[in-house]
Amino acid sequence: MVQCPECGKEYIPDLISAPVGFAPTAEPYQKEQLIIGICSDKCYDESISGTREPQYTYDEKGRRFENGERKLFADPPED
Repeated sequence: MVQCPECGKEYIPDLISAPVGFAPTAEPYQKEQLIIGICSDKCYDESISGTREPQYTYDEKGRRFENGERKLFADPPED
């Protein structure tokens, strides 16, 4: 179990142990879980924005969606 530094939730990371460079198919939130321990896209967004107001729609795992499609950290914002 790992505790998220943003929300305090205890969770089991999707990737238990793998060097980030050796997980090429991992999603960005899975890599962030290994690197800094933030549990989800939602917590990552909230830590960056400094607010708990949702900027996106999130699924039950806190993964970011927009207009029904998965949004990754690296996706540029749509105008």
